[in-house]
Amino acid sequence: MFNLLLKPETKTAYKIFNQIYPFMNPFELHIPTKLYFGKEKSDNFFDQLSEYGSNVLLVTGGGSVKRLGYFDEVLNQLKSRSFNVTHFEGIEPNPLSQTINKAVKIGKENDADFVLALGGGSVMDASKAIAGLIHENESDIWPFVLGEPKYRKMKGALPVATIPTTAATASEVTAHAVISNKDVKGKAPISYPFLKPSASWLNPAFHTSLPLTTTRDGASDIISHAIENYLLGGNDSPLADRYSEGVMETVIQTLPLIEEDPESEELRGQLMWASTLALNGMQVAGREGAPFTLHNLEHSLSGYNHDLAHGRGLATLYPAYLRFLWENDRVLERMALLGDRLFGIEHDDIKEASMAFIQTFEAWLDDNGLYQRLSDVGVPNEAFAQVADYAIATYGGGKELSAAGPIPKSQIIEIFEKTEQQHAGSKLENSVIA
Repeated sequence: MFNLLLKPETKTAYKIFNQIYPFMNPFELHIPTKLYFGKEKSDNFFDQLSEYGSNVLLVTGGGSVKRLGYFDEVLNQLKSRSFNVTHFEGIEPNPLSQTINKAVKIGKENDADFVLALGGGSVMDASKAIAGLIHENESDIWPFVLGEPKYRKMKGALPVATIPTTAATASEVTAHAVISNKDVKGKAPISYPFLKPSASWLNPAFHTSLPLTTTRDGASDIISHAIENYLLGGNDSPLADRYSEGVMETVIQTLPLIEEDPESEELRGQLMWASTLALNGMQVAGREGAPFTLHNLEHSLSGYNHDLAHGRGLATLYPAYLRFLWENDRVLERMALLGDRLFGIEHDDIKEASMAFIQTFEAWLDDNGLYQRLSDVGVPNEAFAQVADYAIATYGGGKELSAAGPIPKSQIIEIFEKTEQQHAGSKLENSVIA
């Protein structure tokens, strides 16, 4: 089995990445969310909510928070403070615009002052969209997403507070929400600074009953937030490098331990905090701006197949995407550096070092149930061209995607096709380097 319980040696990081770091790029960073970490911070969090009004729209998903008792705990806290609570239940994974629109109608009818999300990333994303539409006195979210006529036309939102029940999206601190639409087989974001939650309660006790598959998918998502800009954002911020490496290393080492002890609040807390840190802005501070190419590809896939979990889609794409970059001699030095920092990989040759990183990461995915083909997750070969067309139209301005160079439609399809070489439990027999 692949063993990553020991901290890897990093003796050759600067030998492999033999260059002098220049000055960091200028940046702006605003993290307005008040974070309350730990079950002991419950009273502090609910006391804070009184600043946002007395009428709360409480948004949840498919019912697990009720079954596990979390809903009653939250409802009792709200009622003990005399909040007027309206409950909207039924936000699905990959939240649908149609469901969000229904919640907006209910929120308006009950004069919601703020929105409280109790659930995973989908519930939190939906709550942001709901808060925006109520503020704007609008009724349909889809015209506001990327690629649609009202994109970037939203002016404000009701306050949003969150209680995340999964470690994955970091929606508890971000300005982003990703919305799906089954009618167009599409999935696209909205993003505004005013969508950042005003307060979030990070309670690891609400994570101890998460299914293993959901936990794994979430871990994949966390890594993606750190690795996207790490690979494509240049070399200008060594502190952002170390920060991102710490997040990724925490996930890589913690996930196998959670699989052995899933009810550990301590381990769940480590993964939850890594999730929040992975997309709060610190991970990119001082680097060059870089596209979220891997996310753009995955959003297009799970827009096509609404049942595909975002983290699972990302995990499926990792090997093919990284091997595409390698075969086209893109960001080899960055992959080599990450391999040295995370896994202690020592190779003097950059080409070999970067491939060794890919293979080692693939082995971790394989050992943690995250290595599969697109056909295994409901995206057949005959859909690849359609998904590529959507990716280019929505995320590529109608031309092409980019990752240290252009990625036209033909190469998007090539990346999708590469996933079909990924067989769970294969132990990566076709690796280039032994």
